[in-house]
Amino acid sequence: MRVPKLGLMLVGWGGNNGSTMTAGILANRKKSTWETKSGMKSANYFGSFTQSSTTRVGVRLQDNKLEDVFVTIKDLVPLVNPNDIEITGWDISDLDLYESCKRAQVLEPTLLY
Repeated sequence: MRVPKLGLMLVGWGGNNGSTMTAGILANRKKSTWETKSGMKSANYFGSFTQSSTTRVGVRLQDNKLEDVFVTIKDLVPLVNPNDIEITGWDISDLDLYESCKRAQVLEPTLLY
C-alpha cells in the first residue's frame, strides 16, 4: 500500500531540531555522501524508529528449530516514507535555513552546501 505524501509545518524551523530534521531528510533524498576521519559515510535513517526498528511477529520452523521472525516497523504498518515528507515552517528568526544550520552548529561545516 502506497501512503500519500505528508506535509509537515515546523514551528521553530530554524532551531536545532527543525534544521537537523530538514537536513537529514534532504541528505537522504539526495543520497548524500561525505568523507570523515574514519572513511566515507552516507545518509541513512539508522536510529529512526519507523525506518530501522524491528518487532517480533512470530516464529517459523527452520531446520527442525523454531526461529523468531522479525520485520521492520515500516513494513508492518503503512507509513509515509520520510523522503516523501514536504517540509515547510517558520521561525521567529529572520535567518534562512542555511544560516540557521550554521548558527545551530548541528552539522559539520563541510556538509553545509
